[in-house]
Amino acid sequence: MTTLSERLSTGESTRLALLRALSHQPAVLLLDEPTAALDEDSEAAVEALLKDYVAHPGRCILWVTHSRAQAARVADARWHLSAQGLERLA
Repeated sequence: MTTLSERLSTGESTRLALLRALSHQPAVLLLDEPTAALDEDSEAAVEALLKDYVAHPGRCILWVTHSRAQAARVADARWHLSAQGLERLA
């Protein structure tokens, strides 16, 4: 017999893990590529969900992404990590 996690696609597993994390209403979310395995529509839905979540006072997200376009869409402050160090982007 297979478990639920074995029957879910990578994208479904990602979304389920995110919903589980949000159900605890944490003040801080640490996310590493939370939309990497998602199609464009699912990516947009997750971005909207997270932007709405963090809009409540006392909540913040540290969101790691390789997509500068995504960072521009979702971030209030953006940082770039390179071999030269950490740089704040405009």
